[in-house]
Amino acid sequence: MNRTHGTRSKFAVVFASALSVAFAAAAAQPETSGDYAYRWPLKAEGQNAAWQFELTPEVYAALIDPGLGDFDVVNADGQSVPVARLTVDPTALPGVAQVALPVFALPRINGDGGRDDLSLRLERDMDGRLRMLQADVTSTAAQTKIDYVMDADISRDPKRPSTVDRLDLNWPEGGDVNARFAVEGSEDLQQWQTLVDAAAVVSLRRSGAVLQRRDIALPTTSLRYLRLRQLDGDPVPGLQVTARRTRAGVSSPQWKRLRADFVDSGRDEVGKDHVYRYRLPAKLPVGRIDVTLGTDNGTAEVIVDAQSGAPGSEIWTPIGRTLLFRLQQEGVRIDNEDYVLTSALAAREWRLRSPIELVPSPSMEVAYLPDRFVFLAQGRGPYTLVAGSRNARRTSLPVEQALAPLRTRLGKDWTPPVATLGARGAAAGTAAYAEQAKPTDWRSWLLWGFLIVGAAIVGGFALSLLRQQKPPVES
Repeated sequence: MNRTHGTRSKFAVVFASALSVAFAAAAAQPETSGDYAYRWPLKAEGQNAAWQFELTPEVYAALIDPGLGDFDVVNADGQSVPVARLTVDPTALPGVAQVALPVFALPRINGDGGRDDLSLRLERDMDGRLRMLQADVTSTAAQTKIDYVMDADISRDPKRPSTVDRLDLNWPEGGDVNARFAVEGSEDLQQWQTLVDAAAVVSLRRSGAVLQRRDIALPTTSLRYLRLRQLDGDPVPGLQVTARRTRAGVSSPQWKRLRADFVDSGRDEVGKDHVYRYRLPAKLPVGRIDVTLGTDNGTAEVIVDAQSGAPGSEIWTPIGRTLLFRLQQEGVRIDNEDYVLTSALAAREWRLRSPIELVPSPSMEVAYLPDRFVFLAQGRGPYTLVAGSRNARRTSLPVEQALAPLRTRLGKDWTPPVATLGARGAAAGTAAYAEQAKPTDWRSWLLWGFLIVGAAIVGGFALSLLRQQKPPVES
């Protein structure tokens, strides 16, 4: 193991040297940190060819370029190193998958003292996975509740362990569903441990609107079997379950959640809708919005708007319409799901518009996937992230393409190790945002000087020729 790690480290160092030669032109740039407002030390331990990092709200707040071009990474000599966006789709990372689990519905008695005999018949395939699970129940009690047993080991590579951290429930469209489930896990279908005490799922249709919540978050588990124990509500015919499974050693997409500050409330521009305004600390790439009503057993339909233009812009862009609800059921609160945007939107100012007044005002929380970048370990460390400038812009270089040979050698799932940002420090400060005076264009002045002198010389020659001409002789 140590030999393999040492070989990889040596290869990474050699590869880094080769990349340094390939990007020598980029390293020849003069010191750039003085062109930016702030700096953050990048904490990167060990020797590696490249490192990845993600932007924090503090960095986003320093940037003014919509294309995120006004930041850079410099080495210990103050020279810019090659930086590029990490273009791997975080929602489609190798090792992170949505897997449909086989669901076996088993009747369960009420436990009210009736006599029951229960026998299970199960069949497994050659790999030991469940192919059939059938319960034969003989009981004098009513069977009104259902257990749903799932084989979470389906399609799992025994040599590459993986875990489950979320279940998504689906069922054929039809009547209303309003039920609570406990989630349990087991290795042998006999001994079960509780993972979730109670989680509510709901799908209610009222006047053309749908109140819906179908996901259950789990503590990360590698248990082979999962069981949904229905605590109340009617059985759910045709229940289908999809699990988010992450292979060991791979990080699933980490949505960052941040509560927006409530600014004020009032009426919209035409005095029609009630408006509730919110503000984030920076223009973050928001992908989901979680709006929570301030009162129980209420519902409201709202329109979500955002200001994605330049700072100070008062132009609001409608993003979409969503239904809010907050229900209480036997001590369990059920809130609406996150509103998912079709694509991430970078905005700091947000608002809700409602035809009815919402008292107290709703709270808003956003979820976003931070932009991730990769830089090459070129030159001496430590490395520093510098950001915030009116004029400086980072040079785009094909860093990811250069890393392709490294992935070929270390495996297609290899990703650069993570470097974290330290505390922010000042570089040029607010002076980096000031409009700089344009330097004198001496070449233009010199050219105009030559033209004027040349015109004067030509004019002088012309005047001299006119004076030398003799008047015509009269006949």
